[in-house]
Amino acid sequence: MKQVQATANYPMSQGDLLLTCHTKAGFMARDAAAFATRGVGPARLAAFEAQTAAAAKLPSDEQLDNQKQTLTAAAATQRGVVESGMATVMSQVAIVHDERSPAYKAFGSGGLYNDSEGDFYVNMGHLLDWATAHVADYAVQGLTPAQLTALAAENERYLAALRAQRLAESGRSAGTQTRQIALNALYDELSALCGIGQGLFKQTDVSKYNDYVIDPAPRSAGPAAPPVG
Repeated sequence: MKQVQATANYPMSQGDLLLTCHTKAGFMARDAAAFATRGVGPARLAAFEAQTAAAAKLPSDEQLDNQKQTLTAAAATQRGVVESGMATVMSQVAIVHDERSPAYKAFGSGGLYNDSEGDFYVNMGHLLDWATAHVADYAVQGLTPAQLTALAAENERYLAALRAQRLAESGRSAGTQTRQIALNALYDELSALCGIGQGLFKQTDVSKYNDYVIDPAPRSAGPAAPPVG
């Protein structure tokens, strides 16, 4: 069965969730003796703090996206290198054949600049195969097998750059999914522990009970009370 993309099950931002966890962990440490009466010992409280710390270290979307953007730019730069080499080859061919002639068009260079990434790589391979097969016809214009071999190597580097780009895109998606799953699990544990905390103090201490209410709304002093009289 296809895995469903994880979505946030907590009613606040990631930063507010982590701050809430840190805050509630402080209350739980204060009330550790009371939690122990409900089977929540030091090990679980410590694990909750470790879970919070680990979630805070997960890379952000911006960090994951930066890697993808860097590799996307690298692929575009490498395509430019291949296009430049192709232009040199075709300028040598153009000395022999008019650009409108079937012999020139046989190289298939006309549409390469507008090709998609995959089509560019494949069609560039066709161009190189054709040029290699007819390299002797353009030797006087300086076209050499070594030149074509070097350009073929650049085209393979372009393919490698595209693969790295795709892997980064997949990694970004996986990283986002991993972080969301971790944050959801953290919120689930926060909710469970705070539920225990509320149960402990509901009948005995309203102040401590309120300490375990998970409130996503930002706290503020509110408007000043008008003067009396």
